[in-house]
Amino acid sequence: MKRKLQTSNFRHHTAKKISDILEYFSFFSYPPTFEEIYTFFPEKLTRRRLTSILDEMEKKILIINWKVEGASTFNFLCSSVNIMRYTLPQYSKKTREYRLRLTNSFTKVRKILPYVQLLTFVSSIKLIGLSGSVSMFNAREEDDIDLFIITARNRLFTGRFIALLVAELFGLRRKSHYPDHIGVPHHDKETNKACLNLFFDERNLTVPNFKKTEYVAHEILQMKPLIDKDNTYLRFIQANKWVFKFFPNAKNQISNELLSFKIKNLDFIENFKFQIANSLEEILKKLQLYFIKKHQTTEIITDSQLWFHPDDFEKKLAKKE
Repeated sequence: MKRKLQTSNFRHHTAKKISDILEYFSFFSYPPTFEEIYTFFPEKLTRRRLTSILDEMEKKILIINWKVEGASTFNFLCSSVNIMRYTLPQYSKKTREYRLRLTNSFTKVRKILPYVQLLTFVSSIKLIGLSGSVSMFNAREEDDIDLFIITARNRLFTGRFIALLVAELFGLRRKSHYPDHIGVPHHDKETNKACLNLFFDERNLTVPNFKKTEYVAHEILQMKPLIDKDNTYLRFIQANKWVFKFFPNAKNQISNELLSFKIKNLDFIENFKFQIANSLEEILKKLQLYFIKKHQTTEIITDSQLWFHPDDFEKKLAKKE
């Protein structure tokens, strides 16, 4: 009897956590997959147990599921498959247009790929990650394309300058977004434009303590690397292992390489660089900081990290709660 009661309590507890996950994603009108529910479940859980609870919840109509045709991974050459997605009954209408958002996402990424591929040849850029709605295949037609960039050591402002310059040449640079167009305040989103809102120098990949929240943990794990040099993505995850305190199952979703990955001493990487490169970085740093600080509001600006987020979804989520 006691064992049955414990099992019942566990299943009820697990079902409540699943409902919380679906509630979170409903804020973004997004129906998560089984793997995403597993990844963002806040406690250790086996896939078999999760499957059992989801089936039980479906029978009781506590959740609904439906299949949507789309890519199983963020690989634009893979064949389409049917992917099961889940939502709460009260949010089912919000997911009807998801197929359109899926198509929008692929269109946007194909548009940005030539720009990203050119930046592959820029030595000061080590990683370009897709973030925001596009990384989750959930972009509306009017959405821009959020990119997260990690630069080489002591090349934060050089990397940012080149990324903005190339975006300008490709016609992808935002004109009404403060981070891209210095001195111009944020207005509306610009369709299919690159939103370059987050830059890290590889010498400091750890998110600041006050940003180590559940929301930011979501953003880190949802980010899709498009360019990844010198194991930068793994080093970024290693530097932010705190995300696994929020989502312990996510560790199983990260490449097995992470388990044996060791951060190496990378101090030698920049030692052979010409002094002129360091001088250029200093010039670009002073120039950009002058304009950034002249109009700075809520942006986070340090020598190794630049955070530009005019639309703070974390605050919106807090208000909803």
